[in-house]
Amino acid sequence: MVINGVNLPDIDVADALAMERYEHAHDNVAKAMDDLHPEGKRQSELIRAQCTAVFNFFNEVFGEGTDKKVFGESVNLTTCLNAYEDVIKAVNALGTKLGNMYKGKASAINNHRGKKHKQYNHYKKTLKPATK
Repeated sequence: MVINGVNLPDIDVADALAMERYEHAHDNVAKAMDDLHPEGKRQSELIRAQCTAVFNFFNEVFGEGTDKKVFGESVNLTTCLNAYEDVIKAVNALGTKLGNMYKGKASAINNHRGKKHKQYNHYKKTLKPATK
């Protein structure tokens, strides 16, 4: 996936460990945003806190230092939130694609189960009742 002009590896949405890491990082962003208390803080402090949450997300999901690759030295809230949203959209699209693929496989398996197997011995002898 390309985020903010940087090519990052796709998140393997079929891998439990990769998804746990993604979900944990996503939960951390939500918690950081919920924990913001704007009273008495300067706008720059709020921007930095929100961007830091996104930077941490990128580092947790894609590896340490990814925030510097994607954002450089910029601490721009619009850029951070757009990049974060792009990752979420990409993961959702990958999840949908995977779900459709599994539905197709499940459907093929179920269709195969319902079919009668081809009989190769078409000329079976039939037993006749014994006569006395």
